[in-house]
Amino acid sequence: MDVNKTFERLEHHINRLTGVLETLRKENGELHGQIQSLKEKNDSLQADVQSLEEKTSAARSENEQLKEDKEAVKERIEQLLSRLDSAVSSENEQLEAAHITVEQDKDSEKGV
Repeated sequence: MDVNKTFERLEHHINRLTGVLETLRKENGELHGQIQSLKEKNDSLQADVQSLEEKTSAARSENEQLKEDKEAVKERIEQLLSRLDSAVSSENEQLEAAHITVEQDKDSEKGV
C-alpha cells in the first residue's frame, strides 16, 4: 500500500510538472514571437533612422550651399550699392560744381 501512495504522489508531481512544462513551452513560443516582432520593429526603426540621417545630411549640405549663395548675393549687392553711392556722389559733385559755376556766372553778370 505504501508503494501505491508513493506512486500516486509521484504521478501527481509528474502531472503538475508536465502542466508547468506545457505552460512554459507556450510562454516560450509567445516570447519568441514577441522577440521576432520586436526585431522586425527594430529593423524598421533602424531603417527609418538611417533614412532620417541621410535626409539630415542632405539638408545640412543644402543649408551650407544656401549660406554660401546668400553670402555671394550679399557681396554683389554691397558692390552694387557701393557703385551706386559712387555714381550718386560723383553726380552730386558735378551738380555742385555746375551750381557754383552758375552762381559765379550770375555774380559776374551782375558785376557787368
